[in-house]
Amino acid sequence: MVPATPTGPRFTPREPPPDAAAYVARGVTSAVYRHRAVVTLHAPAERVAEYTTQGTATVEAVDDTRCVLRTGFASLDALAVYIALFGVEFEIHEPPELAARMREVGERLLRAAPEGPDATTT
Repeated sequence: MVPATPTGPRFTPREPPPDAAAYVARGVTSAVYRHRAVVTLHAPAERVAEYTTQGTATVEAVDDTRCVLRTGFASLDALAVYIALFGVEFEIHEPPELAARMREVGERLLRAAPEGPDATTT
């Protein structure tokens, strides 16, 4: 018998991240999606966490009134709508193209909304 000599690709070992649970959570919530976002929501982390699941986002408190949301979706439109549905003020940190898509989605929604408090389309 001859000892087996590895011939396949090699890898460089690396130090594990300081918070392994957070690393794994990010990997299964946003890293797998084509479009990933980081936004600050003007709402407490506990409140935002009630509307997310482990598979859709991670939420980190900034202070008592704000939190950072990390999430991902297959499309920028879905990402824009998901963030808007929290119903709070927010700032987009990543990706830069999300701001432009937010404007486009907002304009589309405004065009669909009839003028006046009781206006409807027929």
